Amino acid sequence: MDHDRYGLDGMPITCRGADCDPVTGIAFPRVRETNGPGIPYLRVILAGLMIVFVGFFAWQTRLFG
Repeated sequence: MDHDRYGLDGMPITCRGADCDPVTGIAFPRVRETNGPGIPYLRVILAGLMIVFVGFFAWQTRLFG
């Protein structure tokens, strides 16, 4: 059994990092991080809304008494 890895086209996969497709060997496009337009503290706001959502259902199901 040949232990070399080959892609769907039969060519050896040269890309071995986590930033490439393991089947075809094609590198994934890079996404640049920018501090452009966006909602400040979006993660904090979303985390707060998730806590409120879970808390509401815990209250409705009388999970805590």
